Amino acid sequence: SEDPHEGGFVSGVVGLAGGGYQRRIDEREGVYQGELDAQQRLNAQARELERERAQVRGDLDRARARLASQERRIAEERARLAAERQSAAARARLRELDQAQAQATRAKGELRSVKPEEQPVTDLKARTADINRELDQIDSMVGVVSGTRF
Repeated sequence: SEDPHEGGFVSGVVGLAGGGYQRRIDEREGVYQGELDAQQRLNAQARELERERAQVRGDLDRARARLASQERRIAEERARLAAERQSAAARARLRELDQAQAQATRAKGELRSVKPEEQPVTDLKARTADINRELDQIDSMVGVVSGTRF
């Protein structure tokens, strides 16, 4: 037998002389090296995922700051239009601001529901892109009401 645990003295001599033991050692070292390589690949993937997750967290922080800025801008526009409330144009712009505020509230809910540590990175990237598109729409809506762009 080529297994040193089996057989006797003669099998041991045959295993040593015939190279059977060395083949077993080489095979096991190959398996070990393959496992080390797999572990290194997995560690690299884990580092890359963590880097992407950190990038998404940064994107979400920027989206939160952007949303806060938009909400301040909506409040400023609402205060400015309050003085002109009697005109039909002012009332129409206030309705548009109400729509922008409703969309901002939805975006805020979306931002709260994102859990960077619990969700897959691909899902996080898609949700972040959706939130940024929604923030772009809010920018547009407020820009039209105020006559300027963010």
